[in-house]
Amino acid sequence: AGMEHDALVEMSIQHFGHLEAPNPNEATKQAVGTVYTGGDYRLNMPVVDGFTRVAMAWELGGWHSDDLVPACVLQTLLGGGSSFSAGGPGKGMYSRLYREVLNRFYWAESAEAFNMFHEETGLVGLSGSAPPEKARDVTRVLA
Repeated sequence: AGMEHDALVEMSIQHFGHLEAPNPNEATKQAVGTVYTGGDYRLNMPVVDGFTRVAMAWELGGWHSDDLVPACVLQTLLGGGSSFSAGGPGKGMYSRLYREVLNRFYWAESAEAFNMFHEETGLVGLSGSAPPEKARDVTRVLA
């Protein structure tokens, strides 16, 4: 939107014109299935806003899995937000994570449920943030 068609075509040729079109007569590579391996990733870096972030997640099926709807319902029920959330109906202040984490622990900056789905796999999880000295506590509370 807001761009002349000829300018878009010119930029497309400039940036993608060197790519060759696939030959429909050649065999294409078979997609390899996605395998969830789990793990632990820690990024140590200076704290910019004063908070350490923690997340944990568990594997689900992908977009076509029977896990999709229950995971979305779970995310809605757990809800979450931040300590800065403005009040009022529909703002998530009565969700489980808001009541059991944000209202209960003064140091909790945020607590949220999340999910993400891909073709063959997905994740459902919890994330939260707190001052660095409370990173262990926020992890325990979310777990």
